[in-house]
Amino acid sequence: MKKWLKKALAVAILGMFAMSLAGCGSTEKKESAADAVKKKGKLVVGTATGYYPFEMADKNGELVGYDIEVAKALGKELGVEVEFQNYAFSGLIPALQAKKVDLVIAGMTITDKRKEVVNFSDSYFTSGQAMLINKNYPNVKTWEDLDKKGNVIAVSMGTTADQTASKMFKNAEVKKFEGSALAGLEVLNGKAVAVIHEVPWVAIYNKMNSDTTYAVLEPFTTEELGIAVPKGNDQLLAEVNKFVKKYKASEDYKKEYSYWFVDMKWWDMVPPKK
Repeated sequence: MKKWLKKALAVAILGMFAMSLAGCGSTEKKESAADAVKKKGKLVVGTATGYYPFEMADKNGELVGYDIEVAKALGKELGVEVEFQNYAFSGLIPALQAKKVDLVIAGMTITDKRKEVVNFSDSYFTSGQAMLINKNYPNVKTWEDLDKKGNVIAVSMGTTADQTASKMFKNAEVKKFEGSALAGLEVLNGKAVAVIHEVPWVAIYNKMNSDTTYAVLEPFTTEELGIAVPKGNDQLLAEVNKFVKKYKASEDYKKEYSYWFVDMKWWDMVPPKK
């Protein structure tokens, strides 16, 4: 009887030990998004072409632009390759939430509304909203000059320009398009008085179409652009912020800023806007 009892106790103790080991195994650290990116050796970046000079397609159909170079520099910092996936701007956050991309670099302004559904890195670029105006409507100097009944203001759907114009314009009609290229085309065709967009895009689009448009480049808003990361991916966000801080203090940042926004030596790389 005593031998049987000893054996039963031994089996029970072994069982409890096995359960405790299983319990310990269940508390192992879950693989983070940053670890997953490094493990697969690839960073999938969502972007939206047509926002000059941040993301564009060159004459060969290849992605080029300031944001493209930022993404490549981030990939180099993480030690991984970069794969780009192109979306309409309004589809970028849904793609991020659906885990189709690891992060978004697309000239996206940091806003409280967007921060409800994604996390943003520290600002990697400062911008603001400006106006591109059809020359058939001269003497426009402020956004208030455009806010008249009968005027159509074109914006790219889902952008900060969309949100700003929809809030500020009380009399003019705000018309939304899938992408900045279509919004700009509406102005070129005379179907809209103006397009509201960030300063770099307005300046470049005006240069491309100076025969039919003029620009008011004094921004009427100030906005910070950030890299969007899915909620809960704190380690990936920390890695991105580490990169942003290092990149903005680097010579590469100065070189890329000068190339894309000052010298604009990329001009002949991309097809002319029609």
